[in-house]
Amino acid sequence: MSDTVRSAARVLDILEYLAGAPEGATLSECVSALGMPKSSTLMLLRTVAARGYAVKDGDDRYRLNNAFAKYGFGWGGHRLTRLMAVAEPIMHDLCRAVGETVLLGVSGSTGIKTIGKVVSDQIVHYDHDISEEIAPYCTAMGRVLMAYSPPQQVESMLTAWPLVKLTPKTVTDLGELRNIIKRTHDQGYAIVEEEFASGGTGIAAPIFDQNRQIFAMLDVGAVTSRFHDKRDIIIQHLCQSAEHVTNAMNHKSAT
Repeated sequence: MSDTVRSAARVLDILEYLAGAPEGATLSECVSALGMPKSSTLMLLRTVAARGYAVKDGDDRYRLNNAFAKYGFGWGGHRLTRLMAVAEPIMHDLCRAVGETVLLGVSGSTGIKTIGKVVSDQIVHYDHDISEEIAPYCTAMGRVLMAYSPPQQVESMLTAWPLVKLTPKTVTDLGELRNIIKRTHDQGYAIVEEEFASGGTGIAAPIFDQNRQIFAMLDVGAVTSRFHDKRDIIIQHLCQSAEHVTNAMNHKSAT
């Protein structure tokens, strides 16, 4: 067996071992169970933790990231599973920082599929059912996705859904929507105020893959009356958090 294959096998050994240890395992326990050198085991544990597959708690115990089981994408290296594993702690931090609901979305069959959310604990808060896809033309996540997609794909998304007014503020004019999409790209985020739901404002930023192609969208769903008081803070924290997810997905240090 070559060194490359052996290294790959050792990574899988660690993941499989952690999958069978719900309470987690220390470095010493991993070394004892797997019979691998302590130094290389430590580096492998650090690597799988840095990539979001495992987490290390305050007692120096490593365990498989709960997102692999929680979100139903399967145990293996599905990119959405890893996205959720990486994004979940960042979403919780963002929710605490801005005091509003945080959502994570990806491109669906014709619209936007929300694959995770952290709901604000404020008495009045934004929330929506994530079991169904939502329209791209009237949502912040949809406009961010279109802002960083090829022109043909943008046109397909704009015509995939009837352009109906969900609220009195919903923009349905194609020319105006194209201008909004261009502005979204120029500024790096989208704000949709009460176009999807009255009383709610969505603010979204892109998450990129290693080729700087859009992969997902991070969104703050805010109560509109609160959004205006902390607009700049929300935008700042949201854009920083989206960058952190991008860097973590691509195994880069956040700047």
